[in-house]
Amino acid sequence: MRETLEIRGHKIEVKRWNYGEKQRALRKATKWTTKNDIVDAEVDPWELNDQMVLTCVKKWDLLDPDTDKPLPITLEALHKVEPPEIIETLITELQRINGVSVEERKKS
Repeated sequence: MRETLEIRGHKIEVKRWNYGEKQRALRKATKWTTKNDIVDAEVDPWELNDQMVLTCVKKWDLLDPDTDKPLPITLEALHKVEPPEIIETLITELQRINGVSVEERKKS
């Protein structure tokens, strides 16, 4: 399922992630530690959000603030988007689309 979001005048085409994409994103965002023979997993919520955006955004009309050229959908480009509220709103919408509950967000 694809959906076009309009955020602050920008059109962003997104899709819902599938199980494999979600698992890959979680693996990239999870750090494993062992202390006293106890294995613990900690999910970095910022990394998980970045991975969700990179996986689910298929097309956008965002421009590089330095060159006014189209931004590719990459981690480096994602971190250049101005104002940051565009990405913050996008993350909220992707969490809704992907069924990430408030409880799941608290865990990560």
